[in-house]
Amino acid sequence: MDADDRLAECLQRLAERGSVADPVELLTFIPPLDHDFRRNLLVELIKLDMAMSAEESEFRGIDAYLAIEPQLLSSSTVPLDLVLEEIQLRRDLGETPDIAEYQRRYPKLASLLMPQGHTINVNPVGVSNVPAEITLGQRMDDFLIVRKLGQGAFAHVYLAEQISMKRLVALKVSRGKGGESQSLAQFDHPNIVRVFDQRLIENASTHLLYMQFVPGGTLADVIKKYRSALRDRPDRLVDGKLLLGSIDDQMLAAAQLVPDQSATRDWIAGASWPQLVAWLGVQICRALQEAHSHGIIHRDVKPANVLLTAEGIPKLADFNVSFSDQDSKDGSLGGSAAYMSPEHLAAILDKKHAAQENIRETSDLYSLAVLLWELWQVQRPFQCQAVTSPADALADQLESRHRPLLTPLCRASADGTVHTEHLAVQRALEKTLRQALSVDPSDRFADGAEMAGRLRLSLYPQAATMFDPPQSSWRDWLSQRSPWLLAGTVLLIPHAIAGGLNYQYNYNEVTNTPELKESLRLGSWLVNFVYFSIAGLFAIWQTGGMVRAVQSARQNQRVSGYDLSHMLELGYRAAIIGGLMWVSSGILFPVIFHNWHHDFVWTKSLQLFLSALICGGIAMVYPYFGLAWLTTFVFYPQCVRSTMQDSEFDNRSARLIGRGETFTLIAAILPLIGGVLMISWPTSSRAFMMTAVIAGMLGILVTWFIHQRVLKAWSRMGQVLSSQGTTIPQ
Repeated sequence: MDADDRLAECLQRLAERGSVADPVELLTFIPPLDHDFRRNLLVELIKLDMAMSAEESEFRGIDAYLAIEPQLLSSSTVPLDLVLEEIQLRRDLGETPDIAEYQRRYPKLASLLMPQGHTINVNPVGVSNVPAEITLGQRMDDFLIVRKLGQGAFAHVYLAEQISMKRLVALKVSRGKGGESQSLAQFDHPNIVRVFDQRLIENASTHLLYMQFVPGGTLADVIKKYRSALRDRPDRLVDGKLLLGSIDDQMLAAAQLVPDQSATRDWIAGASWPQLVAWLGVQICRALQEAHSHGIIHRDVKPANVLLTAEGIPKLADFNVSFSDQDSKDGSLGGSAAYMSPEHLAAILDKKHAAQENIRETSDLYSLAVLLWELWQVQRPFQCQAVTSPADALADQLESRHRPLLTPLCRASADGTVHTEHLAVQRALEKTLRQALSVDPSDRFADGAEMAGRLRLSLYPQAATMFDPPQSSWRDWLSQRSPWLLAGTVLLIPHAIAGGLNYQYNYNEVTNTPELKESLRLGSWLVNFVYFSIAGLFAIWQTGGMVRAVQSARQNQRVSGYDLSHMLELGYRAAIIGGLMWVSSGILFPVIFHNWHHDFVWTKSLQLFLSALICGGIAMVYPYFGLAWLTTFVFYPQCVRSTMQDSEFDNRSARLIGRGETFTLIAAILPLIGGVLMISWPTSSRAFMMTAVIAGMLGILVTWFIHQRVLKAWSRMGQVLSSQGTTIPQ
C-alpha cells in the first residue's frame, strides 16, 4: 500500500469513527512506519479531528494535540498548513483570529503569516467576536459564574447564579447585541429552552442572555457515551439506561441531585433504543412545530443544541442563526454542515438570495432526521469522503446528500434473537427518517406535527405492525388490491346469499301450489332486478369515497377528511340501506301475492315478512362487519400512514364501538327469529331450517370475534392517533 492509500485509509477510519475523546487516541490510527511518514499522517489526522470537533461545537485547537507525541509534533515543529487549518476553522466558527497571536505562538512561521496586527475579517451573526473567557467565581453584573458549560461559535455559556433571584441560570455571553433572545422570547414550550431576559453591559459591547438551566447535558454527550460503549463491543445492545447514565454524569458534574422517583425516567430505563430515539424525535418535532408556527426556522438543529432535563426531556436551544420571515433576506446561512439539508448547503455555496429562500421548515426536519439517525446508529446516514479542506468538505457534504443512504444495523436483543416487534419498531423508524431525508423538500413531511405522528409509530410495536405491515403479509397483499373489487365482494355477496336462502325457504314453505310457485319466481325476478340494481348503484356511489381515499394514499397524498369519513361510514350506510330494502321487500311480496292471488292467506304473508327480516339481518350484519374488518385492518391504516394524524379519531372510534355492539345484537336475534319460524309453522324441510339456524348461531360467534378484533385494533391505533393520552410520557 503506497503512502496515499495509507493516508486515505487512516482518514477514512477516523471519519467513520468521529472526533476522538482524547487526542492521544489518534496514535491508534497510525501504523508503525518511518518517522517522517508518521508525522505527516498525524498532521492530517489532526486536521480532520479538528474539523469534526468544530462540527460538534467542541472545537479543539492545535495546543490540545501537542502532548500526543512530542517527537512527532511540538510547538516548534507545527507546520504552516496546520496553523492555516486552525485559522480557517475558527473563521468558519464565526471567530476573528488575530494573526499576531499566531506569530507569537509560532515564531518560526511569523514571516510566512500575515503582517503584524492583521486580522482575518469575518461577518458572524449578531456578534463581532467571541468574548474573553470569564474566570470562575467572578461576578458579572447580577451573575456569579459557577462553571463553564461550553463554548459555541459565537459565545461562551456558563452556569451562573443570578444573585437577585437566587437561582441557577445558563448565562450566554457574547459580543454585540445578539439575536437569539428575540427568537426564543416568543416561546413558552416544554421542549424549547426558556429565556428569562437579556442585558447589555460594558458600554453595550457585551451581551448577556440568561435562560433556564438544563442540567442533563446534550444529545452530543449521549452520542459520545454510546460510541464509547460500542468501542469494545460493536454488537452491544443498549437501551434507555445509557441516556440516563449520560444525564446523571452531567448532573453530578454540575453538583445537581438526580431525581429519586420519576415516571418518565422509569419509562426511559425500560425503553429500547429505537423507541427512545423516536420518543426524543417526537419531542423535538413539537419544538420545531412551535418555532415554525411563529415563522422561525432554526437552521442549526444538531445534537449539541438539544439539551436534556434531569428527567430526560429534550429541549431545543441555540436559535442564534435562526431565520424569521420578518428578518432581512440577508440573514445568516450559518449552521453545522454535517447536519445541513441539501438546499442549505447549496445556498451557502451559491450565496444567492434565491437559494437562501429555499431554506424552509422542511430543512429543519432534514437536520433533525440526520440527528436522530446518528443517535440511533452512532453514525450519520451518509458517507463523506476523507477530505481535510473545509471548502472541499462543504462541497462533499452536498454531494453526499445525493448518494444512497447507509443501511442501518439491526442489533439483536441480549439473548441474540431479533423479535418481530423490535423489527417493526426499526422498520417504522427507518422509513420515517428516510422520508425526512429526501433530497427533494416536497417529498419530506409537511411539518413537524406530521413527522412526530410518524415517529410515534416506533413507540408502539403492535401499532407499527398495523400501519406498516411487513412485505408479503396478508395485510400488505390486500392493501394492493382494488378497493372496488374488495368492497363490492363484501357488500354484494351477503345479499346474494340472503336472496338465495329467502327464495329457497319461500319456495319450499310458503308456496304450496304451482300457481304460487310461478308467482314467486316472477315476483323474485322483478323485485331482485329492481333492488339489486339500486344496491349496485348505491355501492358504486358510496364506494367512490373509499376509492379516492385509497388512491390518494397510494400516491403519498394527504387523504381528505371527507373521503376518510365516507370510507369508514360505508359499512354502516350499506347495512342500513340493505336492511331497509329487505324490510320493504318483506312488505312488497305479500302485497304482490294478494293482488295476484286473492285467496292468499295472511299467515303466509307473515312468513314472507319474517323470512325477509332474517335475510335482511344477514344482509345488514355481514356487510357491516366485513367492511369494518376491511377498513380497520387494511384501508384506514393505509390512508392515515403518510400523516399519522386524524383529528376525528376518538369520535370515529366511539361510533364504531357503539355500532359494533348494535350489529352484534342483531346477529344474535336472527337465530331466534328462525327458531320462531320453525316452531310456529309446520315445515317440510326441517333439515334446511335447522341448518339455517345453526349457521345463524355460528354467525354470532363470527361477528363477535370480528367485533373484538376490530375493537382491539382501534385501541392499538389509538395509542398513536388518540388525543386522550397514553401511558408513554408526553
